[in-house]
Amino acid sequence: MTSEKYYEKAEIYYINSQYEKALSYFKKSYDLKETNDCLNYIGCCYLELNNYISAISIFRKLNKNSSGWERPLFNLGRVYLKTENFKKALSYFQKAILLNPDNADTNYYLGVYYDKIKKYERAKTYYEKSLFIDNKQPETHLNLGMCYLRLDDYENALKEFNLAYDYDNNCIDAIKNQGLVFLARKDYVDALKKFLFMSEVEPDDIENMLDIAFCYYKIKNLENAREWINRITKVDANNEEANKLLKAIIRRSSV
Repeated sequence: MTSEKYYEKAEIYYINSQYEKALSYFKKSYDLKETNDCLNYIGCCYLELNNYISAISIFRKLNKNSSGWERPLFNLGRVYLKTENFKKALSYFQKAILLNPDNADTNYYLGVYYDKIKKYERAKTYYEKSLFIDNKQPETHLNLGMCYLRLDDYENALKEFNLAYDYDNNCIDAIKNQGLVFLARKDYVDALKKFLFMSEVEPDDIENMLDIAFCYYKIKNLENAREWINRITKVDANNEEANKLLKAIIRRSSV
């Protein structure tokens, strides 16, 4: 098999989150033909597999080979961000953006960095810049929507979650987050619709079950509220939030 064929197969494994297989095939491709793109993927596989020492080694080698390329720099930033070494993460993201301020990925990861340290206005700025460069990024729309939600800008949050889902119909988090916006706006009927949709996709998500029960409680459908609490307590009898809500349901039922 040629280097290109190994590379193509490796990319498919990587896209499907099969990182061990992807790593194996990228290494075979690299053995036959040493390219920076392949080496970068090898580093990304190590990062996804939480092998941070190997990831750092690969990205440093790549940066030495191609010092004018921003990708190994922001990937080093990703490693340090994942290990919560925020000072080093920011340093590498800043180096990357100096090399190429118009790279959508670098701006995205700077947004992620500021998100992590809860500076949502700064995060928002970088997500918006990333989307200005490339608007068709569902994950960036999703993250930007969460920034808006945390900043109580519900209209823009909903808009971003809608865009995330439009660009990727498998982005189930966008549906859940739409529900969270409606919940924050105390629009319990619309929130309930989103959470019920989520329950079809992720029936064992206890947090979602709690949201459903809470919405039923708020619209005074106590029978269904109790039914969803029962589903939770069958799985987790000591769930504090479920038991607290159950007491509220019982109190309201007795009035």
